Amino acid sequence: MTDGSGSNQFAITSAGKIALNAIDYPKQGRVTALFERSFYIQINDNWICFGALSLSLGPLNLQTDAPTNINWQASGLRLDDPVKISATHIHIGNRFAFSYRDAEPWQPDPITNFNNTTIAAGLAALTEQAHDMAPAEGLATFIFPNSSLTTALPSATTEIAKIKSFVGAGHSNAEDILEPVTALIGLGPGLTPSGDDFLGGIMIALNLLEKVEKCRVLASAVENAASATNDISRAHLNAAAQSVGAEPLHATIGDVISNRNHALKASLERLDAIGHCSGWDALTGVVITLRAWLAE
Repeated sequence: MTDGSGSNQFAITSAGKIALNAIDYPKQGRVTALFERSFYIQINDNWICFGALSLSLGPLNLQTDAPTNINWQASGLRLDDPVKISATHIHIGNRFAFSYRDAEPWQPDPITNFNNTTIAAGLAALTEQAHDMAPAEGLATFIFPNSSLTTALPSATTEIAKIKSFVGAGHSNAEDILEPVTALIGLGPGLTPSGDDFLGGIMIALNLLEKVEKCRVLASAVENAASATNDISRAHLNAAAQSVGAEPLHATIGDVISNRNHALKASLERLDAIGHCSGWDALTGVVITLRAWLAE
């Protein structure tokens, strides 16, 4: 469908809450990253990701009713195309207009009533089911205690040991965490590097477990070191500090904490589709945090 100006018009069906809050009429922005299946715009300091219904729900993501096979790179969009926000639409250059009037806000369902026994059983089920699914790249091998698997990022081993110590410690000392955080930021493959996703998973889990002060200290260290990574990853780290990540990650966390063994495999399959190995790297941070919580 086209509007009166000739733009292709689509509707935003679901919107991450951070993305939705960034849509601020009459602000303007620009296209800042362009891929086959998604693209990002920047409005002030906020990064927002557009995609079809195949795009995972997430804090920065806008799902639209654009065709699922649309190739945004071939659609005529260009980097730095102007973005203008009207009272009802987001206009991208002169090619697309996305209505946001009926967008359904998304945020993860809260998880309460933690039970040590259930979490321990959920972690055991995860270890069993994930062993043949986890990628060799990234940090997923740290999910498996005493595993013979070799991490593809051996330089992370010492730093992750320091992170584990911080997560499990009774105090929150900023000086203890800045060096390993600085070493991990920007480390590894993917648009959002493995080290970034790992730290994001820890922040999400710390908030979930109501370790607010510890998360604040970690988030401060991440912010201090964030110049070593890219703008998109920084935006996702900021969302993680607010306890929000991709929907498949939250679904997997819920399955583990509630020991929903029957649902875990499907959640892991959706998690596997996030980025290069981003979902697994974030899950690794969550698992390390949950194990530290159980050991308290």
